[in-house]
Amino acid sequence: MDALNALKQRHFTNPFDNDEDHLHQISIFSPETLVDAAIRSHSRSNSKSKSVSVDYDDYSKSSKKRRSTFSNIKAILTAWGIFIGFLALILAVVYQIHYRLPAPVYEGMNPVSGKLQFSEENVRQVVRHMTRNIGYRVVGTDQELETKNYLIRELSNLKENARLERLRGSHDLPHFDMWVQVGDGSHRFDFMSKVVMKMYTNMTNIIVRLSCGPECDQNSILLNAHYDTTLGSPGAADDALGCGVMMEIIRIMSLRPAPKKNSVVFLFNGGEESLQDASHSFITSHELKDNIRAVVNLEACGTSGPEILFQANSRVMIDAYRTVPYPHGTVLANDLFATGLILSDTDFRQFVDHGNLTGLDMAVYKNSYLYHTHLDLDEFLEEGLPQHMGENTLALATYLTEEANLVNLERTSSVVFFDIFGLFFVSYSWTTAIRLHILVGGLSLFTVATQASRPTVRSTLSILLSFVVALLLPNFSVVLLKALGSPMQWFSHEWLSMALFGPMALAGMFGIQYLFHDKKASNGANELNTLSGLQMFFTFALAAVSYVGLASSYVFALFTICVTTALVFNHKKAAINLKDNREVTHVDLATYFIASLLPTAYFSFVCFSLLDMFIPLTGRIGVDAPVDHIVAVMSGFITFVFCPPVLAFSHRFGRAVLKRIILGLVVAHLIMVLISSTVIHPYDELHPKRVFVQHLRNMTSGESVLYLAHADPGPFYEPYVTEIESMFKTDAKFRSGSANPSDWNAIYPFNQFLESYVLDTTPYIRSQTTNKTISESTAPLTDLIQGAPKLIAENISYDPETGLRRLTVLCTHPDYIWTVANFDTHLASWSLGSSDPFPYATHYVIRHVGGYVSDGWRVDLEYYATGPEDKLRIELTAMETEGFGRDTERELEGSGEIGVMKRIVKSRPLWTTLTYFSILTDMFEL
Repeated sequence: MDALNALKQRHFTNPFDNDEDHLHQISIFSPETLVDAAIRSHSRSNSKSKSVSVDYDDYSKSSKKRRSTFSNIKAILTAWGIFIGFLALILAVVYQIHYRLPAPVYEGMNPVSGKLQFSEENVRQVVRHMTRNIGYRVVGTDQELETKNYLIRELSNLKENARLERLRGSHDLPHFDMWVQVGDGSHRFDFMSKVVMKMYTNMTNIIVRLSCGPECDQNSILLNAHYDTTLGSPGAADDALGCGVMMEIIRIMSLRPAPKKNSVVFLFNGGEESLQDASHSFITSHELKDNIRAVVNLEACGTSGPEILFQANSRVMIDAYRTVPYPHGTVLANDLFATGLILSDTDFRQFVDHGNLTGLDMAVYKNSYLYHTHLDLDEFLEEGLPQHMGENTLALATYLTEEANLVNLERTSSVVFFDIFGLFFVSYSWTTAIRLHILVGGLSLFTVATQASRPTVRSTLSILLSFVVALLLPNFSVVLLKALGSPMQWFSHEWLSMALFGPMALAGMFGIQYLFHDKKASNGANELNTLSGLQMFFTFALAAVSYVGLASSYVFALFTICVTTALVFNHKKAAINLKDNREVTHVDLATYFIASLLPTAYFSFVCFSLLDMFIPLTGRIGVDAPVDHIVAVMSGFITFVFCPPVLAFSHRFGRAVLKRIILGLVVAHLIMVLISSTVIHPYDELHPKRVFVQHLRNMTSGESVLYLAHADPGPFYEPYVTEIESMFKTDAKFRSGSANPSDWNAIYPFNQFLESYVLDTTPYIRSQTTNKTISESTAPLTDLIQGAPKLIAENISYDPETGLRRLTVLCTHPDYIWTVANFDTHLASWSLGSSDPFPYATHYVIRHVGGYVSDGWRVDLEYYATGPEDKLRIELTAMETEGFGRDTERELEGSGEIGVMKRIVKSRPLWTTLTYFSILTDMFEL
């Protein structure tokens, strides 16, 4: 019986310690198993003795072995089932919380209380009109003018309603002022490692101010949204939604008492997609610019889920965000966006760079498959999304006008902020963060000193290597998928990336633990050492990231404190269970729940956002981007951070069981890869491949050609280009983007991500025209084009002493928009006052965008020349005004219905989305 009691004490929590050949049932033992174990233990201690005898009349040796094996399997499955079930429950709950949105409100006034309330339906009315009735609102088109007139009309109605309400006796309503700004200007725009010089003319802004009078107007908060759209998109979320939200806030705030402290300015800017021209015009030249103290920017790169606070640069504005009813934001997003990995930008840049403002940048980001596509429509805006953005923005506007001190706001990145499951918002200074991190690190070291934590170099190193392998090993899956001809297999289903790459990452993590499992120590000791090593890993990471001053280091503090708390609990539990003063080295099952609960819940919440943001992004970051490897590494990272304590748990049943788990994960991975590559296509109607199409007419060469390009490394030629070849009865020629950088100058600098297939459309046009002169002529079709854009030079001079040649370049482009001039030279000066030219010879790109009825521009240049005849060679590209959502295209005069682009649009496969336009290019020597 002494042997039996000793065995009970040793194996009460983890009976698998130090015995891989004979697995025992965890925590619950049948009497037969205990007797059998006691006999085996006594037999080992008395190997020479033959005196032990137990009557097994009721059991044969084979039945005992089967029963023991069954108990062992049941114990393993029970333990893993409990742990995995616990994690699955967390995941399910967090999923529901993460994607929850408020219920839409359909009435602008509460029918019970009679108070004004934010109405999603009012927002949707604005969005529907802008997207359905007007459509693609590209700067310079008729639709831009329609949108401008619509917004002015609606805002004037709101102003008139406020005036009438004041006449009815509501004398404390705010002053309602309106401006329509039309301006010219220029600015330098650095984006995607390229430098673009921007010029704009007739750029329109519509501005509304609500205030209590002059005493409020000295300090204003700015709310900004843009009403223009990019090429190929009706822009429901981006950014008719923001305009509709601001319109509804104006309705509410104009009918309630005036703000007590600060005024609020609403900017409906008419040129964000043209590279932020309208916001630049406002913040550099409008009469209100000097009174703006902070900005709240409303944007979108998705159509569903809550909007996220992803940029914030002052403590006052971050604290103001505490007042919103549905907070969703983290400094993690702030730090991530600052790296430039997310290929996107907003007007927030102009307000910060040119207005020296602080503020908040908020955007809808989920389901960005539809971002900048023809599917950015009202019907795809998730129910509750306008309500979420609207109530949050209204709460911000109310607080900032009623209570906030907007004087002397200072820009800072040293603020930690994050939401807790969309319920609470936490923010504190970097000084506070450092103190907390020191406390957390000190507690971690204290547990080591008290033996509650028992890290070793071996166990800590195993955690580090598990992390590295989790990032690297999923790339094996990429090689396998490409060998099967299935790149980007995961694209249309965010979760599929985890199903494809997660098992390999987990197998790699467990593989490292298998190699580092100490055979000389018990399984329980391996568990405790590994969990302690995990604590040290995060403690060291916390120290390192805090040292470099990264506010996102709070996540390492969360991991560290939770594992530390779990180890303290485990130590106390072991002390309670200790009966005979023997040292106990095992990990209680509840310890894993404590170590995992908060980190797993929080990082599940964060990782949902990470997948929602990055998976769709891979469809537009370029044909040369290793997107499969990027997603594989990201999936490995998510696998690791989801529940790091599982690394310690993997030791619970010894190396033999761990080996079988690793093999099972590898097999599951192979099955998943094979099934996926067989039955899943990377694209579908709501997860489309982005295809870029331009019909180019080259005035210099006389060519009329069609360019087809894509922006990701997924399948393109076989399913799509071959179909276009058949349609136009001609073969396509491949053109590398790197070897032909000027092919897509019309959308510079985005052209660097494209590679093209080019088809000659001249035979098709000749076969379709009803004009015999054209069909039978061999002259270039471009000879028929009239009113083409022109460059001319005036005021030409040359100074032989300085070697400087001066000229004024004039461009005329009636009926064309978005001109791009590019040239190579060594400029000494120019008339673009926003920045100086480079002090060396280089390539320049000047993009000009004009508002409606803007058909020309001019620029003065001075450059180093070898003589008066050393002319400047400029290539000019201009975009047609037709074809933006109305499926029309300029016809060659007298050629009849040609419709090259029209046919492309109508034949579009459902799994693609088109960004399409027609351009004309010419070369000038001035």
